[in-house]
Amino acid sequence: MTDAEIIRLVQEADLDELISLYAHYTAAENLPPLSSDQVQKIWREIERNPGVDYYAVEIEGRIAAACILTITPSFIRGGSGYGVIEHVVTHEDFRRRGLAKKLMVFILDHAWAKGCTEIMLLSGRDLAPAHKLYEDLGFDKHGRTGFIKFRPKN
Repeated sequence: MTDAEIIRLVQEADLDELISLYAHYTAAENLPPLSSDQVQKIWREIERNPGVDYYAVEIEGRIAAACILTITPSFIRGGSGYGVIEHVVTHEDFRRRGLAKKLMVFILDHAWAKGCTEIMLLSGRDLAPAHKLYEDLGFDKHGRTGFIKFRPKN
């Protein structure tokens, strides 16, 4: 990490920039943009939930990459929680600099320090460079079978 790179929690003042970054993530889905009221409502829910944190890599005052870590308490494996990492995105202006790896290492260390016994993530099936990153970080794509079901459109 260079002096110009900072990994930190996302703050309310970052929301416009975070939403702009996530437009890169959701562009293919052709979703309508969130209204300011929706963004504020979601942020309030995040603030009230102690198990949810958004993290960002900041470079020269800009959010270059971000992700969300959710830690859920559990009765399994001695009562330790488990982590879920989602929505890992690097802004196109900052790709190929290793920022996602630095962010993931930071998040993994944080989750282990919080007592997580396992950390899970999902990745789009066509994102081979991301899959290589996750495997290089020790994620096992064969250790479990993941399933996803999206809400029906109507």
